[in-house]
Amino acid sequence: MNVLLSAYACNPSYGGEDGFGFHWTWQTAQQGHRVWCLTNPAGEADIKEYLTQHSAEIPNGRLQFTYVRVPNWVEFLYRWQFGVYLHYLVWQFLAWRVARRLDAQVNFDWVHHATFGSLQMGSWMWRLGKPLIFGPVGGGQRAPKAFKQYLPNWFKAETMRNAVGWLLMHLDPNVRQTLRHASVVLATNSETANLAQRMGARRVELFLDSGLPEDFFLQDYHVRQPQPTLRLLWVGRFFPRKALQLVLEALGQVNKQVPFHLTIIGFGEQEVLLPGWLTEYGLEQHVTWRGQQPWPQVREALLEHDAFMFGSLRDSFASQFLEAMASGLPIITLDHQGAHDFIPDSAGLKVPVTTPAATAAALARAVEYFYHHPTEREAMGRAGYAFARTQTWGAKAKRLQTLALGLVRPRPVPSVAAPASSTMEADLPLEAIPR
Repeated sequence: MNVLLSAYACNPSYGGEDGFGFHWTWQTAQQGHRVWCLTNPAGEADIKEYLTQHSAEIPNGRLQFTYVRVPNWVEFLYRWQFGVYLHYLVWQFLAWRVARRLDAQVNFDWVHHATFGSLQMGSWMWRLGKPLIFGPVGGGQRAPKAFKQYLPNWFKAETMRNAVGWLLMHLDPNVRQTLRHASVVLATNSETANLAQRMGARRVELFLDSGLPEDFFLQDYHVRQPQPTLRLLWVGRFFPRKALQLVLEALGQVNKQVPFHLTIIGFGEQEVLLPGWLTEYGLEQHVTWRGQQPWPQVREALLEHDAFMFGSLRDSFASQFLEAMASGLPIITLDHQGAHDFIPDSAGLKVPVTTPAATAAALARAVEYFYHHPTEREAMGRAGYAFARTQTWGAKAKRLQTLALGLVRPRPVPSVAAPASSTMEADLPLEAIPR
C-alpha cells in the first residue's frame, strides 16, 4: 500500500521525537508498504547517511523522503520560544500542500501523523480526506500543583505551557478538526486520551510512543546476584519537572539500617543544585553523580544496578522506563500519567501522587521493600523485561499496520514512479493559509 508519513521531527541519529519520526517511517517501509515521508530539512544529512549505510534493508524506491523548507524569516524566528510554534505551524501548512500534490499522483491508502506528538498542535493532514492515524500524541498530562515546590519555574514551565495549550486547543480550529476527522487517535497516557475524547475524537486508543530496536536486548535475560548494598539508578535531564529533588528527599528518609547507593547519570539546568541537595538530605555518601555519559556507559549502568528509580512530575512516558525494563530492572516511580498506564503493576512499585510528604515517604518505603525482598525484586525485573519485549519498533509497527488495515480496503497498487528525495519551499504567501 501507499502510505504518507508526516514527521516534522525525523532523525535516525537522535532519540525523542526525532527518533520516533524516523522509526515509524523506517518500520512502515519494512512492513512492505511504499512510504513517502514529509519532514523538516534539519535531519536531512543524517537521514541520507543512514539510508546509504542501510540501503540493502529496504528495496529501492520503497522509501522516499521529501524535505519541506519554511521561508527564511520563519527559520530566523525559530531561535525564540514563540518561533518554535510558528515554525511548526507554517511547516504543517506547507507540508499539507506538498502532500496534496503527491496524493494526486500516488493516491495514498492512509496517512500517519507521527511527529510532533502533540495533541495541542494538531495536523493539517486530515484535509487530504484519507484515513488518518494521529499519534501517538501526548499533551494532556500536567504536573500536580501540590508539587510546585519542586518546580521553581512553575509559572513559565507549567502555567504558561498550560495557557498556550488551552489557546491552541480553543482558538485554532485545526486542532478540533484533526481530532474529529482522524480515523484513530493514539494517546500516550489516559490524560491525553480523555482530553481527545472530550474534544471530539471518534476513536482513541492508548499507544506507547517509545520503542526499542530488536538488538537492544541481550540474548538471555540478565540475572543479577543480590549484593550487600541496594544499587539504584536514575537517568535523565536535570529539568525541574523530572523531580530529581523528590527522589533525593525520599532517599533521605530511608531507614538507616538499609544500605543503598544511587547512581545519577545526566546533566541540565539544575545540576548546580545537586551538591546542596545531597547535603540537605544527608546523602553525600550514598550518591554518585556521573554526569553526561555516552550510550555504552549508560547501557552498562542499566545492567550493573538493581533497580531504576524515577519520579517525573510531568511526562507522556519517559523512554528511560522502557530501557530499564528491557535491561531487567524493576521500577520505583510515581503512579500517574504514562507510568501509570504502561508500566505493569507486576514490574515495580508505583506510589500514589498525593502530597509531597506522603509521596516521598512512600518512595522511601519502596526502596526499603526492594532491599528486603530480592526474590520479589527479581520477579518484577522479569515482568518488566517481558513487557519491554512487546515494545520493539517492529512489534509496534505491526500493531499500527493492523489498525491501518482495519481502516482501508486493500487494493492493487499501480506502478507509480516514486518522487526523488527533495527539498520544497513555499510558493504561496502565508496570507493564503486557509482557516
